[in-house]
Amino acid sequence: MSMMKKTFFITNFILMIFLCGCSFSVEKNDNSNLELSITYFGESEGESDSAEMDSTEIEVPEEKTEESSSSEDATDEKDDSKGGILSDISDINLRDTDGNGKKYLFTYNGKDYSAVYTKDNWRIYDSCEINNTEDITIICEALISVHQIHGSDMESYRTAEDMAYEWLQHNLAYMFLSDDNPWKVHAQNVDLDPKDQGKSFDEIYEDRTGKEFNLGDFFKTP
Repeated sequence: MSMMKKTFFITNFILMIFLCGCSFSVEKNDNSNLELSITYFGESEGESDSAEMDSTEIEVPEEKTEESSSSEDATDEKDDSKGGILSDISDINLRDTDGNGKKYLFTYNGKDYSAVYTKDNWRIYDSCEINNTEDITIICEALISVHQIHGSDMESYRTAEDMAYEWLQHNLAYMFLSDDNPWKVHAQNVDLDPKDQGKSFDEIYEDRTGKEFNLGDFFKTP
């Protein structure tokens, strides 16, 4: 395993432990779907070859008992509960409030949110309150159905998926930054524009604060 892969894995693992172990003031109905930006892919080196199975050996599938079936059904129900509350862009009732194609409102989970469009930019106010990846993607689909945003190359157009990724990175920044950090108020809202396409949480943090990202800065000292 390369040193770079190990470093990504350790950083991601620490972030996951930190997210799960600390209490933040974030909407509880969406926390289970907040995702980190670093994904680790790797294979262990030096794995020994597995022994060959005897050709005469026949593996008999284990009989499923009523208890195991009930357990699997419960797991399926639990997995289903992780989905979002939206199924279509029409569910948010995105509407133009000024008639000029600039100021919009949409409804999510019973609350109205403001979304303002300027050239190549969607700003969503209080975006930190929405953390479900599936729902964020549908909201972004609704936004680009009205006004598309260029990608960082200024030729392609951003997709709902990569806009949702940026949204989640801002949510991470909002969660990590201390209340006295001057950038926390900016992380409360998200600007979906060309320049931040594909940027991870640490890259956005360094861009906004001008400081090198250091994980230790986010842990409180006794």
